[in-house]
Amino acid sequence: MPASRPDRRVRRTTHRLKEALLLLIEQRSYDRITIDDITRLADVGRSTFYSHYTSKEDLLFSGFEEGLRALAERAPAEGGKGYRFSLPLLQHIGSQRRFALATIGGGSNAAIRRKTTAILAEVVRLELERMSPSRGQLRDAEAHGVVGAFLGLVTWWLTSGTRLSAETLDGVFQRLVACS
Repeated sequence: MPASRPDRRVRRTTHRLKEALLLLIEQRSYDRITIDDITRLADVGRSTFYSHYTSKEDLLFSGFEEGLRALAERAPAEGGKGYRFSLPLLQHIGSQRRFALATIGGGSNAAIRRKTTAILAEVVRLELERMSPSRGQLRDAEAHGVVGAFLGLVTWWLTSGTRLSAETLDGVFQRLVACS
């Protein structure tokens, strides 16, 4: 039986909460945002917030992991080599630079960086499994190395003022990690 879609009111409420959080992130540090700030801007009650999310981190990451997994599981691009997640994620990051700076960049919360790293590492593990057979703990080290390269490059891209396109940056990333 297919999963049922939430009703229109639930979708509208969760959308308003997500939009409120994104607006607030553009205005100030994530650490300074409270659930009261989010609910006030979204014009919903605190109990409504908690009926959908357990925390502001839960709200922030809702749908993020599933979206990244979908990128990793996409059909391979022409030639079928390289990491599938990187270009679409870079394109998304490029269109949401201020949000990405707040969540991925150097000014982001350490807990958010850890969660982002863990999610990306799982996605990279999936991609590495696709590329070659499992290698146990070595696979985990490889995944974290690839994620480190990706996040380092993204942080540089977001903070350096460069005008490189997502496609160009993806080419750099793919060349950097081609040995994996």
